[in-house]
Amino acid sequence: MEPVSVSGQNIFKESSFYSKLRAIQESEVRDVLESRLEDFRRMRFSDAETLFGELCFCILTANTSAEMGIRTQMGIGIEGFLKLPEKRLRDRLHELQYRFYNVRSRFIVKARPFIDELPGLVRSTDPMEAREFLVKNVDGISYKEASHFLRNVGVFDLAILDKHIVRIMNQLDPSIDMKVTPAFRYIQKENIFKTYSDSLGMKPGELDLYLWYMATGKIIK
Repeated sequence: MEPVSVSGQNIFKESSFYSKLRAIQESEVRDVLESRLEDFRRMRFSDAETLFGELCFCILTANTSAEMGIRTQMGIGIEGFLKLPEKRLRDRLHELQYRFYNVRSRFIVKARPFIDELPGLVRSTDPMEAREFLVKNVDGISYKEASHFLRNVGVFDLAILDKHIVRIMNQLDPSIDMKVTPAFRYIQKENIFKTYSDSLGMKPGELDLYLWYMATGKIIK
């Protein structure tokens, strides 16, 4: 799909968010954010098992917090994601006080056959095609979660349109609604977001991290 036409290509640069972004870029927080982006770039060349651990994190983070996703990811570990039988994985998620222990344990086990596909996907020259593969084949992975996974492993060409980012977009242009489903709405909003990142000379995944920090005051992943 071709990028949508957006009136005022510099809508972001003319907003208060731009001055806030510039302030962050001129502060010591910039070094922390750029270090995190560099961590993501290094992840792109990880082995299949490490990439699968990050995919599981994104499965776990859907409809919950990044903090909960990280705590659960650390509690299970890569070996657990790779090898635990579904019942034991479900019980372990429950022990960790993870809310969706039934369905997410099933999603993780069903994703295991795609482990060997992950290195090729994250190093693909077509990130949108890689995202489509994940959305179509991995239960629990929508456009947002697939974009999150790809950004966390160094693919910055896509936008992670969570509630914080869409809220900022709505403040920039009230005609932008908060819904990101079905898929065509996600793509429409992503194309708008790309006009913001393009106007700043940034990739969508890079701007996304800065705006997420701006909205939450946190630097996670």
